[in-house]
Amino acid sequence: MINITYATRIILFLLVGLGGAGLTIQMAWNARLRSSTGSPVLTTMISVFVTLLSLALVWASGATNRGSIPAFNSLPQWAWFGGVLAAYYLVASLIAIPKLGVTVVFSLVICGQMIAALVLDSTGAFGVTQISLSASRVLGTALLLIGVILIQKQ
Repeated sequence: MINITYATRIILFLLVGLGGAGLTIQMAWNARLRSSTGSPVLTTMISVFVTLLSLALVWASGATNRGSIPAFNSLPQWAWFGGVLAAYYLVASLIAIPKLGVTVVFSLVICGQMIAALVLDSTGAFGVTQISLSASRVLGTALLLIGVILIQKQ
């Protein structure tokens, strides 16, 4: 792991936590929009369009480094297709939320993320920093899975 100060770590924890809260609120808003559109795919298209407009405004403002688009063949082909997974996540969530509820859907999302993160960290797949698998990481993920089971029981 990269060495960062305690204060920076706390700020990053808060920012990411707020991002997670924002995703939950986004899905509640999108679920309401879906009830009007009647289509999880159309709702996802609207959401992604609004996301693109929001990002374009931030990019155009110069608030962040504008970067540049690399040549297609300068990266592994898979690096270009993260949006496919975002689209899948949004549509699957919009289909599931009316049937399972926001809490169950997001607990499943978090567990899926944790399992995938453990695999990516421990293998270094896709160029992420490799972090060894440890008993505490496996136990933490197992406890999250137990939490999902408890949350979905009615």
